[in-house]
Amino acid sequence: MKRELIVMRLADMVRFHPDQITDRCSACGADVAVFPSGQKIMRHYRDVVLVCGVCRPPGANAKLAPGANLEPFQTHRKQ
Repeated sequence: MKRELIVMRLADMVRFHPDQITDRCSACGADVAVFPSGQKIMRHYRDVVLVCGVCRPPGANAKLAPGANLEPFQTHRKQ
């Protein structure tokens, strides 16, 4: 089973998480950010594929990574 983690493109972000990492979208190659909750998913599921929200907009069945609902309160505005 192919697992996809939908992430945001760096160019589209107005806020950042101090513990985020960057990577690339597997579909288009855009630079993307992976918040800590997504990093946990990547460690747990070694076969996970990163896809940006432009290439794969989240659908009705999309689920948040565990802990993702708290991350907006940990972000900072980009300068």
